[in-house]
Amino acid sequence: MSLKLVPPREGRSRHWRIRGTIKGQYIDESTGVSSQVRAEEIRIKRKNELLDRSIFGAKATTTFVEAALSYLESRQPRGMQRYCIAGWNENSPCLIKDFGDTLVNRIDQTMVNKIIRTRFAGRKTGTIVRNLLTPLTAVLRHAAEQGWCDTPKPFSRPKFNDKRNRWADYDEADRLLQHAAPHLRQLILFLLHTGCRMAEAIDLNWEDIYFEERWLVFRKTKYNAEPRGAPLHRQLVEVLRQLYEAHGNPQTDTPVFLTDRGLPYTDREREEGGQIKTGWQGACRRAGIANLRPHDLRHTFGTWGLMLRVDERIQKEIMGHARTDMGSRYAHVPNPEAIAEIDRSPFRWFEQEAAKQWRSKLQPRTKRRTRGKTVEPVSNALAAVS
Repeated sequence: MSLKLVPPREGRSRHWRIRGTIKGQYIDESTGVSSQVRAEEIRIKRKNELLDRSIFGAKATTTFVEAALSYLESRQPRGMQRYCIAGWNENSPCLIKDFGDTLVNRIDQTMVNKIIRTRFAGRKTGTIVRNLLTPLTAVLRHAAEQGWCDTPKPFSRPKFNDKRNRWADYDEADRLLQHAAPHLRQLILFLLHTGCRMAEAIDLNWEDIYFEERWLVFRKTKYNAEPRGAPLHRQLVEVLRQLYEAHGNPQTDTPVFLTDRGLPYTDREREEGGQIKTGWQGACRRAGIANLRPHDLRHTFGTWGLMLRVDERIQKEIMGHARTDMGSRYAHVPNPEAIAEIDRSPFRWFEQEAAKQWRSKLQPRTKRRTRGKTVEPVSNALAAVS
């Protein structure tokens, strides 16, 4: 039986399907197009691919697109690795567009060098390694495991060191908190006292905070999404309790940190704290702080711990640099040793009545006239409300 086109079914899908058996393999898949002419072209191409594979084997027929889609589906990578392979949207650059229908067993250093000269021209070495070489190697290794190509040879990786050493001292941290918007202040304090990644913080739900035990669990972490437990600083317990009440005792499966509109933060490609970019830049500008990024608060936590002589093993476990002795399965079990170590960090500036304090910082403006009506300064209007 050969492959045939199956017309769209009214009310279900507008795309043509391919159905039939080739060399004992049953096929039933969508063409993804509504044009019969285009669907016929796809059917012929798919038929030839399946015949070639049955004759010459998978190594001679598997394309990078097939390998990449299989890798994304089976491994489900998060963050930048996924975006580098599949793109942020249909118009963004990605490896699938770079290599397309190229057979995986034909991708070599020459092809990689061509991509570097064209799409990555003028980019830093670290960017090339993270956004091209690392995800490409991951896909090719997956293809090799499936028997679609030979084990890939290591690509040329020039050595580089683009790690930032920027961190905030105590005075900068306090100024940042003072000048941050109310909805952002709790998040910044949380990052300072936990050293977690931005994505881990905004993915945190109330059900994973244990106030009595002074413990929390990050469910979505960078490495294999393994849960990680962390202690709650004494100041965070008080601040998070008040935040919980301010949100009206929300359901346990709702996010802890919300935007100024009371909505969950959205995924902004996890680049340079994109979720809070506008609020962060405004706070730094008002505080007179330059060249400080949200991820630098993670380095700040590590630096403060070193200054306070916090046990190195405990600090690595808190920050996720090392796995705990009991493993991620027991991440919900509080560690008294970690709680005691985190308490060595001093309290930071924090105004409890954040909204009132924020309103008082608004610069008064002179009255202005609009269509013959006198408009009061914004600061006066806010003061009347409070």
